[in-house]
Amino acid sequence: MKSNALTGLREGAMRLDSSRSLLIRLLMLAVLVLVPPMVIGSYRALDSFKRGLSPEMDLKAAAIARDLVAQLERAVGFGIPVDKLVGVDEFFAQVLSANPEIRYLGITDAKGDILFLRGALSEQLNDAYRSRSGAVLDDTGLKANIADFVDLALPVHVRDVAVAQVHVGFDQDYVATQLFGIFYDIAVVLVTSLIIAFEVLLFVVVFNVSGPMKLVAEVVAQARRGDFTRVPGITSSDEVGHFVRVFNSAMRQVDGAYRGLMAYIDEVRSGHFDRDVAGQVSEIADRVRFLFRFHPSGAPQVLREKLSSDVRLPLFLFIFAEELSRAFMPLYAQALPSQAGWLTPEVLMALPIAVFMAGIAVGSLWAGAVTERLGSRKVFQFGLAPAVLGCVMSGLAQGVVELSLWRGIAGLGYALVTVACQSYISKTTVDSNRATGLGSYVGAVLTAAVCGTAAGGVLAERIGFAPTFFVSTVLILVSGWLLSHLLSVVEHGAPVVAPVPSGRPLLRIFANWRFTVLVLFAAIPAKMALTGYFFFLVPLTLWSSDHSLAELARIMVLYPLVMLAVSSQSTRLADQMGWRIGQVALGGLIGGAGILSMLAFDGTLPLVIGIVCLGISHGMSASPQLAAIPDICWIECNRHGRTQVLALLRTLERVGSVIGPLLAAGFLLHWGPKGAVIGLGAVVLVMAAIFAMVAGAYGSGPHLETEEDAP
Repeated sequence: MKSNALTGLREGAMRLDSSRSLLIRLLMLAVLVLVPPMVIGSYRALDSFKRGLSPEMDLKAAAIARDLVAQLERAVGFGIPVDKLVGVDEFFAQVLSANPEIRYLGITDAKGDILFLRGALSEQLNDAYRSRSGAVLDDTGLKANIADFVDLALPVHVRDVAVAQVHVGFDQDYVATQLFGIFYDIAVVLVTSLIIAFEVLLFVVVFNVSGPMKLVAEVVAQARRGDFTRVPGITSSDEVGHFVRVFNSAMRQVDGAYRGLMAYIDEVRSGHFDRDVAGQVSEIADRVRFLFRFHPSGAPQVLREKLSSDVRLPLFLFIFAEELSRAFMPLYAQALPSQAGWLTPEVLMALPIAVFMAGIAVGSLWAGAVTERLGSRKVFQFGLAPAVLGCVMSGLAQGVVELSLWRGIAGLGYALVTVACQSYISKTTVDSNRATGLGSYVGAVLTAAVCGTAAGGVLAERIGFAPTFFVSTVLILVSGWLLSHLLSVVEHGAPVVAPVPSGRPLLRIFANWRFTVLVLFAAIPAKMALTGYFFFLVPLTLWSSDHSLAELARIMVLYPLVMLAVSSQSTRLADQMGWRIGQVALGGLIGGAGILSMLAFDGTLPLVIGIVCLGISHGMSASPQLAAIPDICWIECNRHGRTQVLALLRTLERVGSVIGPLLAAGFLLHWGPKGAVIGLGAVVLVMAAIFAMVAGAYGSGPHLETEEDAP
């Protein structure tokens, strides 16, 4: 009877633990709740914008034309012929630069011949201007469609005689282009909202439903085997919490019944005068103790399980905040005063990225050891201070050197936070789900990168560079508050203070050729491509091609999107088939080859190909590379701790993060944007090819060749 009841309870718990269908339903609910109102509101806003923009364009063109007419009439009134005016082209260039929506400015004589024109080709307008030369224009001017332009012509009078015409033109599809850009911005906001909603729902389901019921199922499975030593430690006040309290009450009743039975047996055994009866009672007691296990403390102990998803939402918010500035960092540096005349402009633009990565490298050196001593929660909180300070002061920076300093401090906080989260996730996984657990870390980083990169470009275009950093600061504070609350529930008791070996013994890890080759020819080149190509060269090249910040962000968001799609499959291959080093090797080759597509194509296409290939490359290699460390460094992980070995790997690969933008800046100085992309791609591909040639010698499984050397 007991077994049937527990079986039914366990099956019920497992049904509740099947959160995939529940999560899908909740996600569909979020889509239904968020999408229709945003689509309807966006449609109405776009329609209103379309109706109001055309008249506003006409008014602005008329205002510019009237101002030009007034200045021309003043000059001609002084006796200067229109065709002899000096500096008109330079003046037109200033006006067009200040008014990007205006396509061209021109002046024609009374016959319609073009005297001055800036922003368009005379062949496009000559015939139309001559055909309208006899038209009588009043002060409101004449508006006409010419080729792909809308042209507004106003007369220039001298003593009531029209001697010339001023022409102001803008694209006929300007309104459509603006609407298209706004539509994409709205789509970015919508997709970002859905991803954030998904992350929140994932957290709610796992933390409040799936995780607790998985814990209940584990306790029920133990009870079926006769182990009643634990009860699930769920303290929530919702329906799941009520169920767990009822379940725990039943478990404690069983525990109380057992202890009452054992007390009665002890009483009978000690007080009965018949030794045969006392012996039989002792046999019954021994049999009960053999079949059932209860905690010797006198009550069941509370079982709390750490899940990799515990830190996913705070990590998502933190990375989202940091990624907001990703799309425009080189452009922000370019707009600030240099403060260092001895550095070239190219190096100055790369300096904030390089210093940020150097801050991460320095922080990663000791973040692992600190996390082992203090625990993930405290280290995460310590990391918030430099992260917040770096973000706030980056928005207030008055020069590139000052910006670089604050980005380095922010990088220190980034290292502490990410190592703390990575350590927490690593400790919640075992060998069978190691890559999947680390995939949770990578997934949170990538979804945050998708949202942050896309939203950052839109925010920077709408509110400016500096205010975007202040938005990041708020998000970092929210992530810190959330993680402090979550881990205060999960992390009960002080962390175990393990002896931390000095750095010198840990450096013996370089005697492990597998680790050294992985770092030099896989980890470092991957980061060189990420920071040098994606973070530095791609924004500068797109910006120089007259792409807006929003367009730049839309192109750059391809990287995390592709990486997110690929990484989910690569983690399965890494866990189920053990294909880890092979994925790292193949991914490096794909990334290097994609960057070199600049050799075959011109324009934006090779950048798009390079970004997609880089996303595939890092999606294939990120989780398998981390998951392979306990295999290729089995001895070192047992001797020094997995957290410190992983922290060392992260520190060493940051060397590539620092070298990447500086190397790209050097290539940019000597060879220009296209040559810099090709040069960096060649370096990455050669290093990846070397690793691919050596990868076949790695073998599989833990490598124990030097185990006898372990103390």
